[in-house]
Amino acid sequence: MRNMRTALSLTAAIATVLLLTPATATAATEETDVDIQLAQLTYTSGLVVDLTDSRPSNDIGLVQTGLIGRAALIARDRDDSYLETYLKITPRSVAVPQRLIEDHGPDLPEELRLRVITTSPVVVDGLTAPSSATITGAAACNFTWYGWTMWHDTGVPGLAPKSYTTYDFGGYKERYADSYVANCTPPGSPSYLYAQHRIYYRLAGNWVKHFDSKVAPWHHQAAWKGTVKNHRKVVYNDGWDSSPNCGGGTCVYTREGRFTS
Repeated sequence: MRNMRTALSLTAAIATVLLLTPATATAATEETDVDIQLAQLTYTSGLVVDLTDSRPSNDIGLVQTGLIGRAALIARDRDDSYLETYLKITPRSVAVPQRLIEDHGPDLPEELRLRVITTSPVVVDGLTAPSSATITGAAACNFTWYGWTMWHDTGVPGLAPKSYTTYDFGGYKERYADSYVANCTPPGSPSYLYAQHRIYYRLAGNWVKHFDSKVAPWHHQAAWKGTVKNHRKVVYNDGWDSSPNCGGGTCVYTREGRFTS
């Protein structure tokens, strides 16, 4: 009987521990925003431009992805708002998401008078790339996409994972995080040989993720995320665990970026 009582006590103790364990497991899970699609624009070159709105941060994102050497990324003026960029890269027949207008502020472009405004997601394909899309991609991983950068890590075999934060560059809060990745791993390579970049913002002492993308082999991608001033972080890694022997040394990606007001 005594042994039975001891066993029952031990079982109760284990049950108590198990009830407390989920709180620890949850703490290890990343906080993540929910993305709401504003628009997806597909061009005849294969370039895809996605615009999203994150909750609860209310940070808008513009991400463009395409094949290296085929789908030219759009050379966006960094001083343009999301709305101004959208008007430049779409014809007048394409509706404008209301959220972009709200973000822009009261001094609205005249062209809006010629556009339909919508609260529904805009999905359009077969678009002709604007003349501003002059960058032809990167056949070599020392390519620089942005006109100026805070960091640029040239693609070499065995490039280790890395993160950059606003604290690394003066500690000032910034409105935007810009990140570019060119996965120069050869075309036709397995999809698990991706290059990944993630963007975070600071909330109540924690980093909250609101962008996460795995760039396929022989693709490049530029991401622009943010609206209000906040501390921001960009994190990079790859699908081959930084092995210098992957693909005989051909698994490489370039990464670069900046934080801007």
